[in-house]
Amino acid sequence: MQRIFLFAILILAIFYNPAFSEESYQLEKIVVTSSRIQGSFGTGRSVTTIDAGNMQSSAYDALQDIIGNLGGIDIRRRSPEGVQSDINIRGTTFEQNTLLIDGIYMNDPQTGHYTMDLPLTSFDKEDVEILKGPASSLYGANSFGGVINVITKKPEDKKLIVSAAGGTCNYFSGGISLSHPLAALKNRFSIEWNRAGSYIPDSEFDIINLSESSMVNTDSGDYDFFFGYSNKNYGANTFYSNLYPREAESTDTRFFKLAGKMGSGCLRFEPKIFLRRHYDKFMLDKNRPGWQTNYSTNYTYGADLGFVIEDPFLDAAYGFELSEDRIFSTNMQKHDRGKTGLYAEITPHIFDLLYINAGIRQDTFSDFEIEYSPSVNMKYAFFDFLSARASLGRSFRVPTFTDLYYRDAANTGNEDLKPESSWTYEAGLDYRSEFVNCSAGYFRRNSDDTIDWTRMNTGNPWRVSNIGTVETNGAEASIDRFFLNYTALDSYRKHDYLSKYALDYLKQQISAGIDYSLFGFKNSWVLNYKKRVGDTSSSVVVDT
Repeated sequence: MQRIFLFAILILAIFYNPAFSEESYQLEKIVVTSSRIQGSFGTGRSVTTIDAGNMQSSAYDALQDIIGNLGGIDIRRRSPEGVQSDINIRGTTFEQNTLLIDGIYMNDPQTGHYTMDLPLTSFDKEDVEILKGPASSLYGANSFGGVINVITKKPEDKKLIVSAAGGTCNYFSGGISLSHPLAALKNRFSIEWNRAGSYIPDSEFDIINLSESSMVNTDSGDYDFFFGYSNKNYGANTFYSNLYPREAESTDTRFFKLAGKMGSGCLRFEPKIFLRRHYDKFMLDKNRPGWQTNYSTNYTYGADLGFVIEDPFLDAAYGFELSEDRIFSTNMQKHDRGKTGLYAEITPHIFDLLYINAGIRQDTFSDFEIEYSPSVNMKYAFFDFLSARASLGRSFRVPTFTDLYYRDAANTGNEDLKPESSWTYEAGLDYRSEFVNCSAGYFRRNSDDTIDWTRMNTGNPWRVSNIGTVETNGAEASIDRFFLNYTALDSYRKHDYLSKYALDYLKQQISAGIDYSLFGFKNSWVLNYKKRVGDTSSSVVVDT
């Protein structure tokens, strides 16, 4: 009853707030860097922005494929077109990063394998911001390696877009997007369909995405609404285990959000309510219908009340989050997890050449102990073109429902798991000019109670446990004039078992590319060199 009452208060706060009715605050693009405060001097963290122009000129269509070329990001794809992807940042696992849509937490509580099931069409993406490094002080659990924030486009006045493409293996992609205002309400509806047959065994896919986006300006504030839907059916060759290669998957993802923004003087109020629903049907062997077939539906819903104060002497952000995770599964049964988060951060204005930001967050879970996540980051400008940055932060992750409760012939969960945590230290240099932007940095991450799936040999099932401490050192360098990134990583833990995730990472990665136009045609060349830990060989892939 207490949670229902709090939700009602939060919803009322969104729709009725006369204290802020004196001045309408124009909706702006959500910007997630190392802070909820949008400062003019920048950030003391490593942040990469991919705008709509970059995505349109890319050789790839799916967001998962586009960001896979960035330094420090390892994409483990099961098929193209965003069918299923695990994203690992700076040597972390796919569970140790955070995904946001317009600043709203989207990680799947069942398993991180489904976190990148984005309920978005290609017409919805405006910008993508990627923050590397710890971010639990901002967004709570999972942010070991970094944060990916997808910023959706706002509806336009009147616009119609139609697209279609085809290729080998019965590949087809088509979509339509219509923007049209209804009085003061701006509105956009989009739908697209992607499908293909198998290019390797069990790689076929059939995907439908649709979305509805609306925005309205009122005297008491500005509000935007978004609903996204994604339905996927695909072959999942060796998805969870090499013991059963003929696996198949069907997923259904739905996302709803209502957000407001209003302000008066130096105070800005940003309330949000949201709901994410994910359904999946997983077959361990699609040639044996009904055997080891699991059905699961999970829900994440909640609200966030955020405030930002912008003052000549001090900027501050603070707020309260309330959410709940629920799962109904034939394999894992029924479970729920309540979560509350309190966060605060400040950016004092000491002098123009120095940027300092400090934050702390408290997360309370119904099934685990309270977690505290502090962070400090700073930046100093030696010249207009050269600056140094440094940061320190703690992150944590609570086990997913799969980690705790999943059981089949190839995988065994563990109800006695503890949350994992890490401290990350980072320093770097940035060079910025009108001709070229360059950066270089070093980081060290010390992780405790690391969660991993392990086994002694390939004939055994995977079992999950807290394997202990893992130390990771990394170096990064990038030049954006011709798109060049280099990343080197080294993680250490003495072990005599096979690691499924925590100790499987890219030891070296080089990405280089160039976009250009020739006779009116857009051209893109991308080269990727990857060397994975434990492999005696490396791979080089060229896309054009």
